[in-house]
Amino acid sequence: MKTAELKSRTVELDDSWDVVVAGGGPAGCAAAIASAREGMRTLLVEATGVLGGMGTSGLVPAWCPFTDHEKIIYRGIAEKVLRATIHAMPHLPADRYDWTPIDPEALKRIYDEMVTDSGATLLFNTMVAGVEKDGCGGADSLVLCNKKGLTMVKAGVYVDCTGDADVAVWAGSAYEKGGEDG
Repeated sequence: MKTAELKSRTVELDDSWDVVVAGGGPAGCAAAIASAREGMRTLLVEATGVLGGMGTSGLVPAWCPFTDHEKIIYRGIAEKVLRATIHAMPHLPADRYDWTPIDPEALKRIYDEMVTDSGATLLFNTMVAGVEKDGCGGADSLVLCNKKGLTMVKAGVYVDCTGDADVAVWAGSAYEKGGEDG
């Protein structure tokens, strides 16, 4: 494969964040909400134009069971999302906790409201394009790509909720691949 070297360039760096969360699916939304609620200046970076991951963009039709068939076992933010999902569909019984259907448009609004109400900042249509390392085996900053071009963000904590562990791998974390073909 041919390679090319990027010419030296300067990009905008935003180092005002305490926490940067990469990926706006259920885990990323929960991480951003929890972080912002604790008073951390939190940025949630999402590659698409909506939050919710597979439940919204992937059109997964239902939540996996939230119970052990006797009581709800998911609490906190996950339970709030489930209850809001049920409330958004008045035709469902209020105690439908197992294989609860998902209305993707309602779920988009639920995540939008919960994340923004927490105080987190959203950056849609933005991909993590790389990780600049700190020289000690960690991430120093993330390289982002969106309509502005390349930019960088720096935080004290990075949370990888990309679904593919892109940030963790690019930062140097160990990983395993299944089979010879991945």
